[in-house]
Amino acid sequence: MKAALLETEGRIAIVEAERPSIGPDDVLIRVAYAGVCGSDLHSFEGSHPFRKPPVILGHELSGTVVERGERVESLAIGDPVTVMPYIHCGRCAMCRRGRTNICLNKIVPGIKGWAGTFAEYFRAPAAVTYKLGERTSLREGALAEPLAVAVHSVAQGRVGQGDRVLILGAGTIGLLTGIAARQAGASAVAITDLYEYNLSVGCTLGFDAAYRADQQDLVQRIRADYAEGFDVLFLTSGAAVTVTQSLELAQRTARIVATAIFPRPVTLDIGPITQGELELIGTSIYTDLDFRRALLWLDEHVHPFERLIDHELPLDAAQGALEMLAGRTEDAIKVLLRP
Repeated sequence: MKAALLETEGRIAIVEAERPSIGPDDVLIRVAYAGVCGSDLHSFEGSHPFRKPPVILGHELSGTVVERGERVESLAIGDPVTVMPYIHCGRCAMCRRGRTNICLNKIVPGIKGWAGTFAEYFRAPAAVTYKLGERTSLREGALAEPLAVAVHSVAQGRVGQGDRVLILGAGTIGLLTGIAARQAGASAVAITDLYEYNLSVGCTLGFDAAYRADQQDLVQRIRADYAEGFDVLFLTSGAAVTVTQSLELAQRTARIVATAIFPRPVTLDIGPITQGELELIGTSIYTDLDFRRALLWLDEHVHPFERLIDHELPLDAAQGALEMLAGRTEDAIKVLLRP
C-alpha cells in the first residue's frame, strides 16, 4: 500500500508499505480521509515528545471497513467508521480508575509498531472503531477525533451555564473547543489568534469576540470588553505567552485548561493562582464517552463543522501540506489527506 513516511525531521517520503495484517479482534479500514493534526506538525518539526521518525504519521481518519477479524461482531464489511486512536491496558492504576485516556501503558498510532493513518489502509481494534451515524459523511467523520479532544477539554474545565470562556489559540482544537463550550452553556466565547483567517472563521461560527494575538495591548483590549474576566480559559496554541495572558484575564476562582502541547518549558508565576484560588487543569485526549458525544454532535449537525475543513489534498502532497502548516504559506485550519 501507499503510505506517507516521516523519514527524518522535515522530510516525508511516499513509500510502498506492507498492508497491515489484522488479528481476530481487529478491523482493516480503507482510509478515505486522514486529518493533519498539530501533533503531526510537531513530529514533522522534531518537537513531539515521543512520536519520532521513521514513522507513518496520522491518527485522525474516516474510512470503510474492508476486513474484520473472526471475533468481530460489532462491525460489518462496508461500514463507514472512524477510530478512537489509542489502546489502553485495562490493568494500570489509571485504567482501574476509569481514566483510560491517561493509561500508563497507552499505545497510540506512531509508536510500538502501530502505523498511522497517512496510508491507504489502517488497522485498528474493533473495540475502538466506531460506526459513523447515518447523517455523517466520511468527510465530516474525519473531524470526530479533534472534536472529541474539545469535548474532553470542556468537560475538564467544567464549563457550565453562563460561563464566560476565553480560548487562546483558534486553530482546529481551539475553534472546536469554542463550539463545545457553547454546547455546555457558555454565555460568551472569545478567541485569540495570530491569523485573521482563523478569527474570521470563529466569527462565522458565532463566537462573541475575536482578537489578534500579536497586538501589544491585547490584554487591555480584552479587559475593556470583559472587565470581570473569564470563568474558564483554554490554552490551545502552545505559545508560552498565553500562560501569562490567561493569568491576567482570569477572574478569581477561574479554571485554566492546558490543552495544547507546549514544545518548551514555560515559566509560571504562581502568585495569581494562589491569590485568586485559580485552578490550572491538564487535559489529555478523550474517553469513550467524549468520543461518542462528538459522534452524536456530528450526526446531529449541531454546528457547521465542515466550515473548518479548508484543504483536501492527495496523500502524495503530505510533504507540502505539512510545509504549508509549518510556514503558514496559505490560510489553513484543517487539512485532510485523501489516501
